[in-house]
Amino acid sequence: MFPPPPPQPPRRRFVLPAGIGAGAVLLAVALWAAGGFAETPKQPAAAAGRPVNQGRYQVTVQGARLETVKGVAGRPGERYIVVRMRVVLKGDETSSLTYGGLREGVAARTRAGTWLSPDEVRGFAAGAKTGSVQPGLPVDAAAMWRAGPADAPQRFTVGLRKWEYGPGFTDASYQWRAGKEDGDAMAGVLTLPVAR
Repeated sequence: MFPPPPPQPPRRRFVLPAGIGAGAVLLAVALWAAGGFAETPKQPAAAAGRPVNQGRYQVTVQGARLETVKGVAGRPGERYIVVRMRVVLKGDETSSLTYGGLREGVAARTRAGTWLSPDEVRGFAAGAKTGSVQPGLPVDAAAMWRAGPADAPQRFTVGLRKWEYGPGFTDASYQWRAGKEDGDAMAGVLTLPVAR
């Protein structure tokens, strides 16, 4: 007769449940990092050449271009991504194109997904340079973001922030304010091809 077979070591029955548990934990962490099941706020897509109502302004984005802008006082030129737009002021009071005005309501989306205000905004009205928008007088504006020496994006995403007229958080005076936080809704988001 043959001797009986040696006893088998006990099977490890906890490997499969432990693997499933670890996978569930990793899935929960990834879901939490991505924001959970909450729906991402929808930003209205807009097309170049069509007017977007921001509340304070009506803006028609015409296109984006990579340009070298001449420096002043003998400084070398700098590269910018320039977004050209036509701006009409909807309010009754003159507005700046720079700080406190149009610049506050225009932003570009970075690769990280945050919004960045333009470095500079220039304007032309009736063939002359201007730094403001008058009621009823359209202005051709250029919002400009500095580009590095090697930057050559194929597409550029621009957001037009909503403006609201109302009192401030700490004062009772009414004035126009543009949404500034990344979660604030946009009046329009445009993804533009970048011309060279």
